[in-house]
Amino acid sequence: MNLVHAIFGERPTPRPAELSSPPKGVRMREVRARQAPAKRAWLAESDANVHTEHGVLRAKAGEDYVLAHGPGDHSIVRRDIFEIMYQPLGGGLYRKRTDIKYRYFTLKRRVVVQTLEGPQAAKPGDWIMQGVKGELWPVSPEKAREKYEPA
Repeated sequence: MNLVHAIFGERPTPRPAELSSPPKGVRMREVRARQAPAKRAWLAESDANVHTEHGVLRAKAGEDYVLAHGPGDHSIVRRDIFEIMYQPLGGGLYRKRTDIKYRYFTLKRRVVVQTLEGPQAAKPGDWIMQGVKGELWPVSPEKAREKYEPA
């Protein structure tokens, strides 16, 4: 602590901007999902909260799919969007389609992305994906490079 902080207190941390659509002038890039192993998914039977690395998502009973990426790693996808983006394989297994193009952009600042399932924090450099119905969601650059390839 320095003298200025002792006299005036800590400077308040600015709240990150909120996004519900891509900012004007941002550079959009196109990608496709990489071929990936099948994942288990199910239609939410009751309303639930799912904790992710970016925040808490809300699943609505009968309206959202819960997608299991791994132990303790889940995401929520609205039913109509899920049925476009994922191919059913049977037995509760699904694979993300690789013929759909997604767009994304990155920012050099923190933002809160207003996803369909709740607000999600995006760090500088995170990929902010835009889906088949214009919906946004953040993905860390490491996960994004694993999941997507240039279109």
